[in-house]
Amino acid sequence: MDKTKIVWIILALNGVFLTQGIEERVCIGTNGRMSVPSNKDHHYRNLKDRFTNCTYVDGNLELTWLRDDNLDLSFLQYIREVTGYVLISHVDIKRIVLPRLQIIRGRTLFKMSKENEEYALAITLNQMYTVELPALRDILKGSVGIMNNYNLCHIKSIDWKEIISDPKAKEVYAYNFTAGERECPPCHRDCYRGCWGEGKENCQLFSKTTCSPQCADGRCFGPKPRECCHLFCAGGCTGPTKSDCIACRNFYDDGVCTSDCPPMQIYNPGTYSWEVNPSGKYAYGATCVKKCPEHLLKDNGACVRSCPANKKAQDGECVLCDGPCPKTCIGDTIVHSGNIDSFKGCTVIEGYLNILENTFNGFQQVFPNYTFGERYEKMHPNRLSVFNTLKEITGYLNVQASHPDFKSLSYFRNLEVIHGRALHEYSSSLYIVKTSLETLELRSLNKINMGSVAILENKNLCLADGLNWDKIRKSKEHSLMLSNNGETRSCEARGLVCDPQCSRDGCWGPGPEQCLSCAYYKLGNKCLQDCRVQSRIYEADNRECKPCHEQCGHSCVGPGSDNCTTCKNFKDGPFCVEKCPTNKYVENGVCKPCHSTCVDGCTGPFNTLGANGCNSCERAIMNENATVDVCLHINDPCPEGYFVEWVGPQVQEESHLKSMTGKAICRKCHPRCKRCNGYGFHVNVCQECTNFKKGELCEDECMTDYYPDIATHVCIACNPECRGCKGPGPDNCIGCQNYRLYDDGYIDPNNTFRCVSSCPPEFPHRIYPERSDAYCSDKPQSIPLMSSKNSTYVAISICFVVGVVVVILVIGALCYCQKKEKIKENALKMSMALTGIDDNEPLRPSNVQPNVAQLRIIKDTEIRKGSTLGYGAFGVVYKGVWAIDGENSTKIPVAIKVLRNDTTANNSKEFLSEAYIMASVDHPNLLKLLAVCMTSQMMLITQLMPLGCLLDFVRKNHDKIGSKTLLNWCTQIARGMAYLEEKRLVHRDLAARNVLVQKPSCVKITDFGLAKLLDIDEEEYRAAGGKMPIKWLALECIQHRIFTHKSDVWAFGVTVWELLTFGGRPYDNVPARDVPELLEKGERLPQPHIATIEVYMVMIKCWMLDAETRPCFKELEDEFSKMALDPGRYLIIPGDKFLRFQGGLSTPMSDRDIVLSLASENTESSEMDDYMHQPKSRMPLHSTGMTSLSGMTSISPTPDRYRATAPPTPDGSSIYPSSQNQFNHKLLRHSQGMPCHFHPSLQGTQSDISSIKYCGDSLKLRESDMGSDEYDSSGKSQQAQIGNLKLELPVDEDDYLMPSPQHTQTTSTYLDLKNTTDHASNANLYTDLFKNNIDNPEYLMGNESPIEQTVGLPDVSDFVVPPSPSSVSDVVKAVYLPPHKASEEESDHECYNDVDRLRRELQPLQKCKDGAIV
Repeated sequence: MDKTKIVWIILALNGVFLTQGIEERVCIGTNGRMSVPSNKDHHYRNLKDRFTNCTYVDGNLELTWLRDDNLDLSFLQYIREVTGYVLISHVDIKRIVLPRLQIIRGRTLFKMSKENEEYALAITLNQMYTVELPALRDILKGSVGIMNNYNLCHIKSIDWKEIISDPKAKEVYAYNFTAGERECPPCHRDCYRGCWGEGKENCQLFSKTTCSPQCADGRCFGPKPRECCHLFCAGGCTGPTKSDCIACRNFYDDGVCTSDCPPMQIYNPGTYSWEVNPSGKYAYGATCVKKCPEHLLKDNGACVRSCPANKKAQDGECVLCDGPCPKTCIGDTIVHSGNIDSFKGCTVIEGYLNILENTFNGFQQVFPNYTFGERYEKMHPNRLSVFNTLKEITGYLNVQASHPDFKSLSYFRNLEVIHGRALHEYSSSLYIVKTSLETLELRSLNKINMGSVAILENKNLCLADGLNWDKIRKSKEHSLMLSNNGETRSCEARGLVCDPQCSRDGCWGPGPEQCLSCAYYKLGNKCLQDCRVQSRIYEADNRECKPCHEQCGHSCVGPGSDNCTTCKNFKDGPFCVEKCPTNKYVENGVCKPCHSTCVDGCTGPFNTLGANGCNSCERAIMNENATVDVCLHINDPCPEGYFVEWVGPQVQEESHLKSMTGKAICRKCHPRCKRCNGYGFHVNVCQECTNFKKGELCEDECMTDYYPDIATHVCIACNPECRGCKGPGPDNCIGCQNYRLYDDGYIDPNNTFRCVSSCPPEFPHRIYPERSDAYCSDKPQSIPLMSSKNSTYVAISICFVVGVVVVILVIGALCYCQKKEKIKENALKMSMALTGIDDNEPLRPSNVQPNVAQLRIIKDTEIRKGSTLGYGAFGVVYKGVWAIDGENSTKIPVAIKVLRNDTTANNSKEFLSEAYIMASVDHPNLLKLLAVCMTSQMMLITQLMPLGCLLDFVRKNHDKIGSKTLLNWCTQIARGMAYLEEKRLVHRDLAARNVLVQKPSCVKITDFGLAKLLDIDEEEYRAAGGKMPIKWLALECIQHRIFTHKSDVWAFGVTVWELLTFGGRPYDNVPARDVPELLEKGERLPQPHIATIEVYMVMIKCWMLDAETRPCFKELEDEFSKMALDPGRYLIIPGDKFLRFQGGLSTPMSDRDIVLSLASENTESSEMDDYMHQPKSRMPLHSTGMTSLSGMTSISPTPDRYRATAPPTPDGSSIYPSSQNQFNHKLLRHSQGMPCHFHPSLQGTQSDISSIKYCGDSLKLRESDMGSDEYDSSGKSQQAQIGNLKLELPVDEDDYLMPSPQHTQTTSTYLDLKNTTDHASNANLYTDLFKNNIDNPEYLMGNESPIEQTVGLPDVSDFVVPPSPSSVSDVVKAVYLPPHKASEEESDHECYNDVDRLRRELQPLQKCKDGAIV
């Protein structure tokens, strides 16, 4: 027969033989490598006990230091697989036979000390003759090393390519002896190629190198192409399937080779969750098992020897550690002061521990080469307490130390096992000799696996001789050595005796916790007389007491929460639980089931939603009050008279229907409907009417011109001639539209009639009675004439009535005029006290409106300046009027911006540049510039608006603003910016503080102080300097000072964020210096609470780092205008009428109601707009306020409080003048008759305040507020980091980004009104003025708050009119005494302020000879 066929037959038979009749047994390998054993006899016995009848070695098979050639190694004959490496070294036995070893996996490899090669099979330094491994078929990983074996034969004949599967592995053969190799006998003649030894059974078998090329690197069971093994096979096979493998390359699972074991959990796509896999198995080596061996742990579907770092072993599994995880430390050392802390937290010592005299006394370390090492200091025994967490020592414990405080080994009180893998003198694993110990106190020690116990020459040690050491020692190979320890009498005298609760087995020390075993009952480590002596324990089996379940109360009768006599928390059936399950509620400490209709738990037994009912239900019946009456099952139909409606996700948070989101409710039909599919009484939703049906609507009763059809319940129209009817036709009319025609011509209430449009010929006469319908008659009507006497009485009566009415009207007109005159006179006095104007002409608008379409250059004589509004980098802003010369003295209220006297020419040029920019814009959503005055002090003349900035507006009125209003504002801002983009203007400082409110439906963009006009071919502007609002700027602006329309888009996104957060502060609590780095990392402002994802995505587009990817303003305008058509879809505001689902709650105010509640029309602003010839816009116009020009501070506050109505004065008149122009005229006329002086305390008062900041939370001037980190300021240069880029940014002491050093600014001062108390001389004047004329309080300077002035924005939440001041001095203090303002109350609107510190004196304005006010 062909030799190849014989080999395949032997291979197949061998595979069958190996798989039958042998019981699988797993053995743990060793890891001693080539270390010399201390006892060679013990070493052999250990190998024999470990590997007898073993078929699977989990780890390494190490056969080392077997020098006796008579030793029997037949106990290795059943080993079939080794997961680690096989090491044969220093073996003198003639033959090493492993007849069934098929596969070496090489998961751990052996490495020689001087070589880099790693071996799976290492045979070295042996004197044996043969190593016979006839069944070895595969070495999956690692090399083969055959080195310096003096007598070894046949090994060189082996074809290792057939066995080695690792492409990186190789065979290493070395023979370094001077004598030649032994001559070996030849292999058996039947051996195809090589052999392992003499005899036919030692022929090498082949299943790889003889395979067909189609098998590639796999195995085969024959030379033909169709005789390849499955890829999962290792070492060969008997057939082509993965169940025919001799060994598995990966895992073996019930006769089949697989790539992975069945997972313990599988994903259920139906429930979207992980579930336990009933077919799951653990990976144990290369085998899939249902249960892991006892010595291994289960972790993530595998059997492991130890848990990973973040887990601990618990009940045979690796679980996550609650706190610090168990720790394994390396021993094999003397414990001393230098290494004692390294054992902190250790639970396992790998090796041995020595506690010697040097441990406590310290010593000098000396190396083998006689050089000195470290000097270790003395150590107190208490430092041994680091071992209180120790549970295992794999080697031995050696104690030979004395110290006055070293009296026990209680430091090792949790030590449970000493394995004895390495032994000390006398083959001992516990060696305690010549110590100062009095007791051992090793209360937890219950196992010494190997070695003896030697406790000798301890003169003070008690109780050790009385211990039953046989209960602890598992190996009886070595005798117990106990001698020369403490005497019994001395121990008793010192009280070192066992507790009465201890048994005869002895104890480790005094006390019931130190017993080796208990005489009666045991509770953990403590012995008890009875289980009843302590609460919360019960008597278990084997005379053991165990603690009750943690949910039990004071006592229990057994384990588990169902054996509690009382419960700690709640009782659920027989079990005590920490809390009731979700489908139950608590009643008197007992969990009771919810109603069957409840979902997500309940609070009571009822099937309603709310208290004592369900938390939610699948379907519910809602009553007319929008509360749930009854919960239903998911398939229960709604009762008659109800329809199904689904609760959407936009239901308000505070609504009780929030728990019903996504579920159905049965809502009651309209009262006019009996059956419906929606709410209403139209036939589209109303399937059956309750009473009557009229056309397509249901009605409670038929109208006058209809009569009911009782059979069909339908209202049918009466005959056209009827005015009300009881049936069809003109005969059933109740009244007639034209004429009645009685049947027999006889007029009687009981006689029947019919209605006709005209009288027939037989009844031609039309009769019109006083209290009845007209009718047709055959006789004409006789009309009686009135007597002359009656006519006279009637004429007299009419004249008397007319006379009385005329007298009443005249009296009313006189009272009204007198009251109005009184109001104007009081308002005149108040304005003079506040503004200091003594020569001001009235604002009387004429019918001639000026043409200000182009920028006008006016004379200073046309300007009348009033009170100061604020300060800026270029000068002061005043309130005043513009008297247009030659146009019938038309007076326009304006804001006048005056350039400072010390301003340089360059600033004058910038002043004119700003004027050109502002005059070039003409848009309803941008602030209008009226004129420029070119004198020694250059002036800008702009609109004057009272309502302040949009930032304060949304903060003050956030509870009245709806979604449509917010989206309209966003649309208007985008429209205004689109106009600037079209004009190639870059704003550079767009923010909510620079948007002013003209009226709640209209806003305007202001502050072009930073805007620069781009050339026609220029796409970007590089700023030369100036402060920048960092938290509103795009990243390219901060890094390179490049401003484009796209950087304005970024600022627009931040502005929208401010609106949708109702005045939130961007990047709050983040310093300005950190903002660039946050932007570089991709962080952005969070999504506003009221904004949907569609709105937030538009904002995110505005904040793209790549400027070109940001939308233009035209696109933003279109986006927000579309959103404004359906605002409730995009903004979710509680109480907003545009929400898609209101849940039956009360209807919120409409936009019109909100506007009416927020503000009334401002007469002064409206008149001013008339003069500006603004084009009409289809969108609502924006309101304006004081604009910041060329870096000036915006001063447009909003009053702290609003009132719905004006409080009356003592004489009953209103405090508000009806016309500002007439009031100013009266003011001027009245001032001519008054002395031009004020109280001295009001003149010449000065204050030096470092800075001001406006547009705040109240009408208060902010002091020392330049520290806001939203803007950069001059000062030092610091380094900021953006990603990996380091930028040298000029930053001041407050970390604000500043312009280049050459742009310096001079300091200046301004006036602050101080407190004064002496105003008695003008008390009446001040009182009247305060009551009647707080004119534009948003422009008041200082921290004073206005006196309850309505500026068109009533606070709907507060309609109570506060009382007027109790005295004149209180009134004065209310205006001139600045209230203290805490730091946490200060506004943080991120408004930067280049305020020059100015000085001002409050004094009457004087006229110069040319008529100008100075």
